[in-house]
Amino acid sequence: MIFRTNRQNLRALLVATTALSLAPFAAAQDTDASEEELREEAVTVYGTSNPLPVFDYPGQVTVVDREALDTLAPSTISDALRDVPGLDFVGGPRRTGELPTLRGLTGQNVLILLDGARQSFTSAHDGRFFVDPELIGTAEVVRGPASALYGSGAVGGVLAFESVDADDLLADDEVWGARARLGYQSVNEETSASLTAYTRQGAFDGIASFGIRQSGDIELGSGADLPSDDDIQTALLKGSYAITDALTLEGSWQRFTNTAIEPNNGQGVAGTGDGVLDRDVEKDITTDTFRLGVTFDPEANDWVDLGFNLYQTSSDVDEFDATIPRTTVRDIETTGFNIRNASRFAVGAADMTLTIGGDWFKDEQVGTDDQTTNGTRGGVPNGESEFTGVFAQLEAVVETPAGQFIVIPGVRYDEFESSSSIAPDQDNSDDAVSPRFAASFAPEGAEWLRLFGSYSEGFRAPSINELYLDGVHFLIPHPVLFNPAMGSFEFAPNNFIPNPDLVPEETQTLEFGAGIDFRKIFTESDRLQAKISYFETEADELINLSVNAVPDATCFAPPFFQPCTFGTSESSNVDQAEIEGWEGELHYDSDRFFARASFSTIEGTDLSDGSDLGSLTPDRIALNLGVKVPEWNSRFGARVQHASDFEQRISDGAGGFTLQDERDGYVVLDLYTTYRPEFVEGLRLDVGVDNVFDEEYERVFAGVPQPGTNLKITASWQFGQ
Repeated sequence: MIFRTNRQNLRALLVATTALSLAPFAAAQDTDASEEELREEAVTVYGTSNPLPVFDYPGQVTVVDREALDTLAPSTISDALRDVPGLDFVGGPRRTGELPTLRGLTGQNVLILLDGARQSFTSAHDGRFFVDPELIGTAEVVRGPASALYGSGAVGGVLAFESVDADDLLADDEVWGARARLGYQSVNEETSASLTAYTRQGAFDGIASFGIRQSGDIELGSGADLPSDDDIQTALLKGSYAITDALTLEGSWQRFTNTAIEPNNGQGVAGTGDGVLDRDVEKDITTDTFRLGVTFDPEANDWVDLGFNLYQTSSDVDEFDATIPRTTVRDIETTGFNIRNASRFAVGAADMTLTIGGDWFKDEQVGTDDQTTNGTRGGVPNGESEFTGVFAQLEAVVETPAGQFIVIPGVRYDEFESSSSIAPDQDNSDDAVSPRFAASFAPEGAEWLRLFGSYSEGFRAPSINELYLDGVHFLIPHPVLFNPAMGSFEFAPNNFIPNPDLVPEETQTLEFGAGIDFRKIFTESDRLQAKISYFETEADELINLSVNAVPDATCFAPPFFQPCTFGTSESSNVDQAEIEGWEGELHYDSDRFFARASFSTIEGTDLSDGSDLGSLTPDRIALNLGVKVPEWNSRFGARVQHASDFEQRISDGAGGFTLQDERDGYVVLDLYTTYRPEFVEGLRLDVGVDNVFDEEYERVFAGVPQPGTNLKITASWQFGQ
């Protein structure tokens, strides 16, 4: 049974000490209802599908706004979200290989949304999504299962990105404007440039943006260079038109293209000894996301707040190997729509919001190889998956003599079906019910305190690749047969075996925690918010790729190679796991100072043999401290991230354990500053140095350190009227 209460004494002491050290602030709080808001409230939309202050949300959500993105001048999404607790990126440091992991879960257990459109691209060694942070207005990270709202794929949580729009850039009295931006970073000699124009004219607002990035090899903390060559172009066209005060039409198109010169495995490194993996190929990556939306929200009718979105995302990765020559293609297209309506009403002392909605989407994958007889690509089965889901959620805000309760029950039903030409008579279909119950409580007279808890169930349907994998997984040199013409041993294949009988992964998660919200602590205009939580997840029927590399007996008997394979690889439901951890965030803001702190710790266990399980990360603490200097129109800041030593053990099958993964702890310091000179109106400079002390460290185990010291500078000029 999950939800164990025995925790390490050190963590319990940490929580208790934090609470006691902050409690004295409560006495100084003025909780008068008319008190002026001292800091702009961070609001989550994707946590409940309706706007709700992050502090009141009964769970953990991080919102990163446009100002924070501009200040950090990130080159990749992982740069922008590095310090979010519970979130890490594996497979780097090439942008083409980065995969997000949330609370120890990765791959298709993390749902990625761009303007509400699902990003379903999956590959064994390529990234999950391709988007430039220059085009992002806000990013939300919802941690913990969200299947009750979003269905399959949200077991670990949701990464939701909203593209930048005119309101993000226009001043209150402006009707049009433009921004030119130039950037450089030294660690990979990256240069970037973008031009953005935007307007708000009566009922219409729109934005158009075009940008480029070019970069070379990445200088690592070890002093070595990681082969990489990116040539990126991005574009965004987005607009909305208010037909009436209640009815609005929206549309957008976002494109990301990258011509990359790097090894076939974007997560790999040179020097593996494998001529195929070490060989550079030319990758042409293209992602297009189209979206059309309608909102209908008549002010006089609280029962109707309707939203409808239709979208299509197409991601295409072409790889050309000039030494063969050979071109392989992986194309994944997602088409879908979602609809939801929120009705607001009161029942006694409770203000209610009832949200009812549904969605449908289809993922279609095509793999081609111009060197195979039938043109199909091994390991990339042609197939499709279709999902249909409906959900209902109630948000109740109840005022009682004891205090304020926010109660959010919800449930969703999904059905899905997958098919492939690999196994035309072996479709995979199933359904799932995903309930969630969450609540938070602010005691009367202690509104600075918020207690919260939730129970949620999630699921993740098996993917096309997991169901219908075929072809060669990898090649192993034959131990006997040497080919003089090739100058190497013959290679024998390990082949994929389809498994259309997979069932969905299922999870049950309990989370509870507390938050504090203090105002006027040291000055009349400062504010501090903090939240901490503990979560525990039990996962069943985990889908695992099992690799059996035992060679055929014929590999060692004349004629040796007829036939000879080194085993098979097959996806199967095998694991039961338990994942638990602590997360916390703190924000402080005033006229002169700001601070942000976060920490996270995750542990995962395979209950069948005691092995460490999941895409686990070391215990991490992150600090972001800075000072504002309004006299100079500037701010100065420093980011520090500390990670502890890390070990991951797996069972040796004989009652003991072997060490599979080991990383040293590290401390990384970044410095940054923002300056808006008065002598050039609209000019902004963002300068920073990442990894100031050139620390050699591995953020995740990939056999390669992270980038070394990186000087970066961005200059933007914005004007309008």
